[in-house]
Amino acid sequence: MPPSLAIAAGNEMNARAAANVARAGGNAVDACLAAAVMAWVAEPFFASICGSGFVIVRDPDGRVEAIDGNTVMPLTVPSEPGQGLRRIYVPDYSDGLYTGIGSGSVAVPGALAAVHEAWRRHGHIEWAALFADAVAAARDGIPMPRTSAYYLSVTYERLWSLYPESRAVFAPHGTPLREGDPLVQTELADALEIVAGRGPQALYDGELGKEVADAIAADGGFLTASDLAPYRAEVRAPVETSAFGWRVTSNPPPAVGGAVLVHMLALLDGADLSDPVARLSAIVEAQRASTTYRSEKYEDPGEIAGALDEVLLELRGRGPGSASVGESSETLRRSAARSPETTHASTADADGYLCSLTESNGYGAGMVVHGMLLNNALGEEELNPLGTHRLPPGSRCHSNMAPTIAAGPDRVVSIGSPGATRIVSAIAQTLVRLAVDGETLDDAVAAPRAHLDPRPDGETLCYEPGLPGDRLGYRPRPYDELHMFFGGVNAASVSHDGVVEAAHDPRRSGARALV
Repeated sequence: MPPSLAIAAGNEMNARAAANVARAGGNAVDACLAAAVMAWVAEPFFASICGSGFVIVRDPDGRVEAIDGNTVMPLTVPSEPGQGLRRIYVPDYSDGLYTGIGSGSVAVPGALAAVHEAWRRHGHIEWAALFADAVAAARDGIPMPRTSAYYLSVTYERLWSLYPESRAVFAPHGTPLREGDPLVQTELADALEIVAGRGPQALYDGELGKEVADAIAADGGFLTASDLAPYRAEVRAPVETSAFGWRVTSNPPPAVGGAVLVHMLALLDGADLSDPVARLSAIVEAQRASTTYRSEKYEDPGEIAGALDEVLLELRGRGPGSASVGESSETLRRSAARSPETTHASTADADGYLCSLTESNGYGAGMVVHGMLLNNALGEEELNPLGTHRLPPGSRCHSNMAPTIAAGPDRVVSIGSPGATRIVSAIAQTLVRLAVDGETLDDAVAAPRAHLDPRPDGETLCYEPGLPGDRLGYRPRPYDELHMFFGGVNAASVSHDGVVEAAHDPRRSGARALV
């Protein structure tokens, strides 16, 4: 019997949890949510029950909706900007960065609320089933994953060693865990069991939320239990565009990732993609223009939707491929702050359900409460373009995350990626391979990519083998092989006759499963 559900996720444990839920009767949405829950255990630092997440769902009738579980600025106003915030420098991660950590960096989390809302609206299996594998993995322990171990090695002294609760989890014997060491998260298992039994209110209006608020207060922060209680995941209409004969729907404002993606694709639609040099030039210039527009127009969360409508209306008026893409390099440099790491899962089933889910915990606040890693969304400059603690109370933080669903003539694809500012360019280049070249899912995901990186010493065109990056006039930065810098696309698809496929990016330690 052919498989009826396809999964691509951030690592093997996430994919296995999704497959188990599918075998138990879950649909593509259930499977994707189970992968997301497992990521809270199996991808520490990059995902958390106290992080942020976005879900895009396409139902069998073709309706697409976005569920916004992004982090939120507390309603409680800090006594002064920077209350409870520590600044640290991480020299060996993402080309070096300054970031804010500690209790003053913790925004109201939304990942759990998004998972629950997606399950409530589309799930077929019981709520607790989404947590079973994750609870067991946290309680029994897992080998410390490679990427998490590397991240811990370069951040431990400045970040994860600052609080006894985090030291107990990630350095139980006095030194930080290394790849393959047992990672046992007993308290997280207990927290997940509580949420599995009582629902998300245990975090937002229950004992887990009170523990979080008490820990933040004890450390001098300002988020309180009254900030957690009113949080809701918001159901929104996705942003969309038509490109190359495909309908592409993605994460809407106030997040910015989907807006930049549809802008980039609108610029590429009708562009000259006939030969390798012309194609790469068009891709790079579309990325450059859409990213520049983001830095100029998307600082205020309340203005993103209007700014996006304005540029798309202008592009439609000019016609395909006729938009100007030459913008100042200085503006582009301002838009290129390094974003935190993320993880992504995509699923599709033969009944026509597709789900695309991207989540993040930022770089982490360094705080662990009842085993749950707290986010540092209020400490990341690129998530707070108005300044430290200057977001309006109750407003969503910025986000590059862009879970996407693209419908073509013969198949529908769920797609997304981690990779900070590379998220959009990774998705766009994969879609070009699918829509323009008609490549298989595997080939499109593995195809070489490029990214224009605005570095302090000048705009640098980073590119993988097989691309003519040295022929465009930018400072070239060739890579010798496929590299995780260029994202980690995970994609799943279903054809119009019910054939499902999945592909995970060879650049990262992802996994896929067919059930």
